[in-house]
Amino acid sequence: MRKFFCTSVFSCAKLITAGRVRNLFGMKKQKITGKRGKVMDNRRSNYEKVYAQFQDWFVKCPQEDIIKKTGGEFDEKNLYLSFFSERCRISRGTGEITGEGEREIPVTERLTIMHHLRYCKTFAEEGSKMVPFREIREAAVFERAYERSALEPLKKHFAGRPQELLKAGLKLGGVREKYGDVSLTLHAFPKIRLTYIFWDGDEEFPPSANILFQDTIAQWTHPESVPTLAQIGTERLIHALV
Repeated sequence: MRKFFCTSVFSCAKLITAGRVRNLFGMKKQKITGKRGKVMDNRRSNYEKVYAQFQDWFVKCPQEDIIKKTGGEFDEKNLYLSFFSERCRISRGTGEITGEGEREIPVTERLTIMHHLRYCKTFAEEGSKMVPFREIREAAVFERAYERSALEPLKKHFAGRPQELLKAGLKLGGVREKYGDVSLTLHAFPKIRLTYIFWDGDEEFPPSANILFQDTIAQWTHPESVPTLAQIGTERLIHALV
């Protein structure tokens, strides 16, 4: 039987949750029903199963070549990679990822880190041009999800207080830019950066926001991780001053 490996972590987990994949990672076909909480628990469980497959890949991959390409560091036991200014540790023996101070990292973030390591191309270049989401051809299909999860919460939270956005970004190690009312660039990873631009609202217009990405970002990660990185960046900004 040919071994199955998901090219898209989150799509794969959704297939499992919907009960459409049989015997994937040893699972039997099942239809998940019940209340939303049960569905979310099953989804997290399925994400963990997908993550376990990435761990299997990781322990066999050329770790030092990959971490050098992505701008991280390594020693005999671990790889180290900055993720939104947090130094994460990746066990070379198991592929388990932990944050600073042994912080437990949510599975979606661990999968996003693995996506970067797994799908970074050897020819990837950082690029010199920053573009809006719609111009990333490989990720364009996810534009509505990107707007809902990354832009809408940003506008809602920082409406009427754009300077709080700037403070949050600087706390996360961001660099101030000169666009809009407030703008700043965050490094999601050493080689992947996002520029957040915010215009506050007034009596005539509601607040608006945009996020710019390197035009080469699809060379550094799976396209489905592009909106996820934007969402995580927004969440970090919202919670930075809490």
